[in-house]
Amino acid sequence: MAGSSTGSIGFIGSMNICDCGKRATMYTSWSLKNSGRRFFTCSEKSELRCEYFQWFDQEVDGRNGDVITHLNNRRIFLEEKIKLLEERIVILEGKVAKKKGKNRAMEKTVMFMKLMTCVFVALFAMLLMVCKTKGSSGWL
Repeated sequence: MAGSSTGSIGFIGSMNICDCGKRATMYTSWSLKNSGRRFFTCSEKSELRCEYFQWFDQEVDGRNGDVITHLNNRRIFLEEKIKLLEERIVILEGKVAKKKGKNRAMEKTVMFMKLMTCVFVALFAMLLMVCKTKGSSGWL
């Protein structure tokens, strides 16, 4: 994307036509030298692609180029940060799911312990009633 076209500009209406007769596709350069500058190139994706290249925008002056480069670098930084945060969210969601599973198991254990406590209290109460009805000659 260095600068000059290897083909001629052909216009049909407002369309930019490349050397192979196809409609050229517009892209945006994000190189340091031409950051934010748009250009046309052949839309073919295969070996049929011609060498057509034409800048759409004029060269960006120093200050504007610096601002565009800075903003693009900031965009890249923020996209990387978003990717890292999304990865962290996936990890944390996995940990939460694991903790929820452990929590359910512990809730079942607590429920079982409460049930067993009720059973033991009921058995103890029955034992006391049996002992009381037999009199105080027993072992209590």
